[in-house]
Amino acid sequence: MSQNAAASPRPPAPLVQFSGAKPPAPDWFEKAVSVPFERGQSEVDGAAIHWKAWGERGQPGLVMVHGGVAHKDWWDSIAPFLAPTRRVVALDLSGMGDSDHRERYRMECYAREVLAAGRDGGAFDAGKPYVVGHSFGGFVSLTTAMNHGEELRGVAVLDSPIRPAEQQRRSSPPSRGGMSYPTFEAALSRFRLLPEQDCANAYLLDHIARQSLKPTTRPDGSEGWTWKFDPKLWDKMDYDRPAPADLVGGLKTRVALFRGEKSRLVTDEIWDFMREIFGPETTMVSIPDAEHHLILDQPIAVGAALEVLTGPGWGG
Repeated sequence: MSQNAAASPRPPAPLVQFSGAKPPAPDWFEKAVSVPFERGQSEVDGAAIHWKAWGERGQPGLVMVHGGVAHKDWWDSIAPFLAPTRRVVALDLSGMGDSDHRERYRMECYAREVLAAGRDGGAFDAGKPYVVGHSFGGFVSLTTAMNHGEELRGVAVLDSPIRPAEQQRRSSPPSRGGMSYPTFEAALSRFRLLPEQDCANAYLLDHIARQSLKPTTRPDGSEGWTWKFDPKLWDKMDYDRPAPADLVGGLKTRVALFRGEKSRLVTDEIWDFMREIFGPETTMVSIPDAEHHLILDQPIAVGAALEVLTGPGWGG
């Protein structure tokens, strides 16, 4: 890193400029968030796992898994457009969103949460569903494919970097959360993506940020706002990724790989490595003009790709 780069000031949080007001949103997004949905919860190992579902029960199923310290509402710009021909279920993993926190978090438990929410939400009513996961949720989806793949039609993994064994991350991501703010607007103005990146769709950032907050009592006894996710999530995570060859060899269902074309996590080098280990028959899709948070950068393109991918022709 150059001295100039190191000295560059951190840009302001993306929602500061709106001072708590909602940014203007296009008609297609307003239509998406007006689509009716059902809320429910499942119990897994003593924790309440919250979910929401769109579409009629009895249609082919699709379960959507958010990224780290995110939540089910990240899918609100995509799931409604898949709902006319599918039962789409999005869950909050434990420690995130509206779901309960745990003393420890384990990938195999997250896989059971995916299955439980999918069953209770109706994604299994028509048979085996697809599972789609973004970022950390992609690794949860791969764990589900390894442990329970015979119960799935296929898995789509969105911008989850699978690196050579010697390059795998050995430490947890940086801690976030734990702070409280005196007003909702003050909290909203602090929202940032993790990892940070530019995003032209401020209305999507605002939407997910508003669903990321909950009331709290501040240290001085006053009422305030804080983030929903467990601030000690990564410290409490038991997360040992298998070696790439073991991961691919252990999958029990078909897998498709997505990335943002401009992703700084799934770089060209990592993408080539993933193509090599998963093999030439694996569906691989780069979403143009998208970074790591491709479901926010290009939600329509991602939704269209998923509509084709999870149609009757893929996954058997």
